[in-house]
Amino acid sequence: MTLEGGMTVQETLRRHPGAMAFFIERRMLCVGCPTEAFHTLADVARIQGYTLETFLKDLQAAIAHENGAQRYDERGGR
Repeated sequence: MTLEGGMTVQETLRRHPGAMAFFIERRMLCVGCPTEAFHTLADVARIQGYTLETFLKDLQAAIAHENGAQRYDERGGR
């Protein structure tokens, strides 16, 4: 899984549904916003005051964590 600053929020949420929790937990209004189809992750990082590198790293970690939890659930855990 590789995230890039040029990806739109909409594309990110389609590819990685677990990213929704990342945006919601940080009180970012990206999920359901009419501009999610146009705003890139670089736009969001800038608007929210993050460096792009930090934002992508944190988002990627949240997605990986969510994916690991889902795989655990699928194997009968939790």
